[in-house]
Amino acid sequence: MVNKRFLYCLIIVFIAFSFCSNLAAVDSSGKHEYQLYKNIENFGIVTFPKKYIYPELEQFIQSIKFEPVESGDAVMRFGTDGENSTYMMPQDVQDKYAIKKFIILQILDDKSLLIGIYDPDFGLTLLPGQYQLDEIGENIKETLKIFRRKGSVQEI
Repeated sequence: MVNKRFLYCLIIVFIAFSFCSNLAAVDSSGKHEYQLYKNIENFGIVTFPKKYIYPELEQFIQSIKFEPVESGDAVMRFGTDGENSTYMMPQDVQDKYAIKKFIILQILDDKSLLIGIYDPDFGLTLLPGQYQLDEIGENIKETLKIFRRKGSVQEI
């Protein structure tokens, strides 16, 4: 039987190209402004580009008790072990707010979302496909529950 984690990682590598290829279409200036939201548990939600944040997304993020704390130019970063890459908040901003685990939402101009999840124990996971907010709202809440568990996202 194939190791679930290995299979999961293989799928992620396959779809990473799709996620990264959409980045070029976001902003022709080459800059991607992010908005960082944080909750009292020091979990984060990073959205970019900031100019595409729409009212329903903002309302959802605040309804799950995340507040905007900082925005600025996003930087390309890799996961813990150099796996996958996407735009995120700079490392110094992450350190400033003591954020260890966070969700990344890339907003496309049609309000579709590309999703990434960062956990220092598991690295950077980029989910396949594009989603609408109503499709993934519960998944975001479930991801936060996983963040709260001791040991975090060790197995999928």
